[in-house]
Amino acid sequence: MPDRVREAVEQARAILASYVEPGSGDCNKAINNLLNVLDDEELIEAMEREDAKGAGRTQ
Repeated sequence: MPDRVREAVEQARAILASYVEPGSGDCNKAINNLLNVLDDEELIEAMEREDAKGAGRTQ
């Protein structure tokens, strides 16, 4: 997994962990934070590169 993908997963997990903590149920903030992490051109390109690598593998 490329570093950028791993970083995004870790950030998303932290956002979700923060959301489920008692007293911090601001779902709009959590969704916006997730969008900020996941809707990132560098991340999308890294995922597309990984998909292309996987498509070249034989099963």
